[in-house]
Amino acid sequence: MRPHSRASRRPVVAGSVYIPDVPRGNQGRSFVVIPENYPFKTYPIEIDEISVKQTGAKRGKNLVALGALVRILNIPKDATQNLAVQKFAKKGKEVLDANLKAFDSGYGAIGADFDFESFHLEATKGGAPDAVISGNQAVALGVIAAGCRYVAGYPITPATSVFEFLMEYLPNLGGTVLQFEDEIASIASCLGASFAGQKVMTPTSGPGLALMGELINLASMVELPLVIVDVQRGGPSTGLPTKTEQSDLAFAVYGAAGECPRAVIEPTTIEDCFYQTIRAFNIAEEYQMPVIVLTDQSMAMRTKNMSIPDFSTIELKERAKIGAGEAEGFARFADTPTGVSKTALPGTAGAMFLATGLEHNEIGAPNYTPLMHQKMMAKRFRKLETLAKALDNEVDNSTCELPAGAAVGIISWGATEGPIREALGFAKKEGMKVAHLQPKVLWPLPVKMIDSFIKPLKKILVFEENFTGQFATLLKTRFDIEPVVITKCQGIPFTAEEVYEAIKKNA
Repeated sequence: MRPHSRASRRPVVAGSVYIPDVPRGNQGRSFVVIPENYPFKTYPIEIDEISVKQTGAKRGKNLVALGALVRILNIPKDATQNLAVQKFAKKGKEVLDANLKAFDSGYGAIGADFDFESFHLEATKGGAPDAVISGNQAVALGVIAAGCRYVAGYPITPATSVFEFLMEYLPNLGGTVLQFEDEIASIASCLGASFAGQKVMTPTSGPGLALMGELINLASMVELPLVIVDVQRGGPSTGLPTKTEQSDLAFAVYGAAGECPRAVIEPTTIEDCFYQTIRAFNIAEEYQMPVIVLTDQSMAMRTKNMSIPDFSTIELKERAKIGAGEAEGFARFADTPTGVSKTALPGTAGAMFLATGLEHNEIGAPNYTPLMHQKMMAKRFRKLETLAKALDNEVDNSTCELPAGAAVGIISWGATEGPIREALGFAKKEGMKVAHLQPKVLWPLPVKMIDSFIKPLKKILVFEENFTGQFATLLKTRFDIEPVVITKCQGIPFTAEEVYEAIKKNA
């Protein structure tokens, strides 16, 4: 096919799509030049020209391409046309007819000489059906499945669709979704709802997370469960609102005045967005702290099939509350061996307590004497130590491959897993043994897991979609390693070919 492409500084082969080097001044041309050494079969379609001929404008080219793909993949034509009718009927008959003509033209552009056998999709027979879902939808479903019934937020690209999904569906389950005037008000209202005993979440992106810093501090100080979903985009500042990046990790781990414990989770796939969001609520509730879920634009907007979960197997955790007869002598911030202390909901007879942003003693009364501050800081951070030990025993806390005899290993995080796993497939065919570790809880840093992974290896590669190598910096500060840091900061994800070339260079 010949899709229009924006300029690229160098040729990049990405799967079966070629993104050419378009010289400055020629960006407006409406075709792709396919190189002589292109390793895949091609079947050119003049998408722009067909669209102009059928509709009078190029903007119908998406429907032309859709029609062609429906023909290629053997998807029922009528079902797809009905979806187009649902989308465009409200825009009037003229617009609808033009788009349907574009669709039909694309469908008809695939001739009988096409190699259909290699592409046709067969209907699944038997078994539970899959759901076709985006990363943001998977997060939103995870919020619902975790038992969260209060969500507050302010629309921000690329997290808005999380908010919109929950706004549509959560009220049907007895939940509340509120839009506030900004991110500060949103997280403040979440803290109020959490204090009242609700599971809470606020969705945002990097600029919004920065605004939330002071109230992340407060949540940590008064030990309130809170989940923040940060769908990362290119920064700094307004940056690249519709492009992807992994540049919020340092802020997620350390961003706030003073030192306040929080957990940071990074799903690695679209399906994982569902399960790691549930894990975030479980950690927030059990350890009474803020938990930040870092996804990114590429994973948020991409769709994939996902097996419908067996909800009966999902374990949900709740914060520890005082029971009947425990109100006497109740100390909300008791200094326990795990750092976790029991709480009481407002209105619990005899169990009133102060929750202040000032340093306080075990009953919540302000107290900032030197020894008390030292004691309560240790109590709050002990929760992270307890969590780290618990995570050491969880088998689903990473993707890990450690072939016997491997000397080179990859450690990465988040949505880089897809291209890395594909590149490892290439390397395996070439006889290369390469280890791979993709942690899902990034903070507290899974020290035991990472240490056992790197011990037998001679070289570590770290792939990150940011400029400074933020995860690599965390690794270097904790482990005696100097990894090969491979960063990409272009607003687009790594390709499997780029990862594979880096593996070959360092093998």
